[in-house]
Amino acid sequence: MKIKKRTFFFIFLFIIIIGLLAFRIVDRLNVKQQEEVRKSQIEEEIIVPVRTALVEKGEVNSFLKVTGVVEANETVRVTSEIMGQAKEVKVKDGEGVNKGDILIVLGDEQIKIQVAQAQATLDSIQASYDKVKSGARPQEIKQAESAVLQAKINRDSAEENYLRMKKLSSEKAISEQQYEQAKNQYEIADVQYQSAQESYGLVIEGAGEEDIKSVEAQVRQAKAALDMAKYQLKKTQITAPISGKVTSVTVSSGEMVSPSIPLLSIIDVSRIFVKVGISEKDISKIKEGQKVNLEIDAFPEERFQGEVVSRGVAVDQISKTLEVKIEILQPEVQIPVGVFARGDILVKTNQDALIISSSALTRKKDGIYVYVIEEGIARQKEVVLGIIQDERVEILEGLSEEEEIVVLGNQELEDGVKVTVLEKEE
Repeated sequence: MKIKKRTFFFIFLFIIIIGLLAFRIVDRLNVKQQEEVRKSQIEEEIIVPVRTALVEKGEVNSFLKVTGVVEANETVRVTSEIMGQAKEVKVKDGEGVNKGDILIVLGDEQIKIQVAQAQATLDSIQASYDKVKSGARPQEIKQAESAVLQAKINRDSAEENYLRMKKLSSEKAISEQQYEQAKNQYEIADVQYQSAQESYGLVIEGAGEEDIKSVEAQVRQAKAALDMAKYQLKKTQITAPISGKVTSVTVSSGEMVSPSIPLLSIIDVSRIFVKVGISEKDISKIKEGQKVNLEIDAFPEERFQGEVVSRGVAVDQISKTLEVKIEILQPEVQIPVGVFARGDILVKTNQDALIISSSALTRKKDGIYVYVIEEGIARQKEVVLGIIQDERVEILEGLSEEEEIVVLGNQELEDGVKVTVLEKEE
């Protein structure tokens, strides 16, 4: 009997526990349902304020940003072709010159003497040639003998002076220029003496065909020597090879100058350029004639226009860039060479593009979206972007012209949320 009562008690207790649990579950379900209903009611009542704009059609441009340094049209380093002393430096830094203007004058006294000697030699040989062609007379024989004697005296005197100068030069007692002058005078005197001897021999023996050809060769040689002397005389005046502005003058009056040593530079700034390097991935975008917007740090308030005028033919193996030159078109200020410049090269233009503000874009993990207003409801649309120009974005897919989109407040939106338009941008 006691066992039955105890069993009945446990059964009754179990039923009560089950009932309590069921009541608890039902109560929780009711609370959750009520919360969901309340939340749904609240959401239905939320209206998000936004600012909107219409999708419009217009022009959008794509630019390639580059940097470089301003360079001159041409820079030439001026040197002397002969050794000499600077007699006069006629220009100074910053001075403008034209092509052919005299920049530096070298001492020419010794070279003028060489020209006179070469001219005399040519006249003498030419006279001998004329005599050989026409035959000699007694008085001509005497003249030839006198010419040989005089030429020998001149040569001996020049040789004596040359040997003396050579010794002094080895002792560093005279300049190289003085030594060269004595050597040249001796060589010219020796040639004159040999020519006089040959001419005398021809006068005495009479000229054969070979003799005539020999004298003709001497005439040509003497003419070449005269031309060389005249050329050196001309080079005592160093002239401007191009027009431009003088810079880096390194010589003063009275100084000795040597061949191939830069004396000054001339910069041609009639046209100025910005030289930039284009990476391999962007080379295909660059063509001659493209317009460029330029900014130069030295002139922060100015804006400059440029144009691509040339592109290299080989990529630099170290920097992996292609050299491109941009001409600065008609600058209103004087831009010094060497300043830093930045540029935007116009590489593409779409005239009839769908354009929206970049503020309308909402970026999510699965894509880029824009909210379109349809009867007061924000509808999420995925878009495909094209050119991005500052705050303007080209839309390739996803929108149509004149659609109303959210440009402010879109970060708080979800698909299907009610909105109220506070302002519509024009």
